[in-house]
Amino acid sequence: MKKAFTMAEVLITIGIIGVVAAMTLPSVLGKYKEKQTVTQLKRFYNIMSNAFLLAIEEHGDFDYWGVVTTANNQASNDFKNRFISYLKPYLHIIYKCDFGDSECEKDSYSIVSLDGTSHVVGGSNFTPHIVLNDGSTIVHLWFAGSDRGTPYGEVYVDLNGSKAPNKLGVDIFVFKIQGRKFVPYGLAEETTSTFKFENLCQINKTNRMNGYGCAGWVLYIENMDYLHCSGLSWTGKKSCKN
Repeated sequence: MKKAFTMAEVLITIGIIGVVAAMTLPSVLGKYKEKQTVTQLKRFYNIMSNAFLLAIEEHGDFDYWGVVTTANNQASNDFKNRFISYLKPYLHIIYKCDFGDSECEKDSYSIVSLDGTSHVVGGSNFTPHIVLNDGSTIVHLWFAGSDRGTPYGEVYVDLNGSKAPNKLGVDIFVFKIQGRKFVPYGLAEETTSTFKFENLCQINKTNRMNGYGCAGWVLYIENMDYLHCSGLSWTGKKSCKN
């Protein structure tokens, strides 16, 4: 007499496997997506850093590019377009829409901070002005000219364009331009408390700027555990597991 599993036993086993898969698959897929984000943000950072340095070699230091303080006027839009034109030869751009072009504004969309509150800069939504060949999209530029001290800039990148979730620290990250450097916000050596990782990349803080300080962590710690637990810091625990 041969031994075998009954149909009922097989169905029960398959059911158990299905339940376990349903419980674990979302977590596995989430971690995989976070790894993809780390990789894509690194690629964007390397490309932009190199492009910025090459543009400096060609046009001189950023301080002398004629930086105009951001405002809703033609002069600031002209400078933003000039900034992009300086970097354009060193970027693989598949779509470009000039700042100040009203047609671009039709594609604008809103974004939220890490805690879900609305994030608005300069009284406007965010617009896909530059799209690179991997889908990374520059959606906002902000500059301070010599009238505010040392010329300075900020670059917002949305790694998947207008697709959800459009959230700081998840698919949108912020970098600053200072001197000859293209720098992610939230590095361990950040001197401005407003932009420190510990202050602006925390799931338990309510702040429209929350998420501003995540880029440095993603690039150098190579995880996005700040989405899952609190208390992470450059001098303390680096993941939810320790």
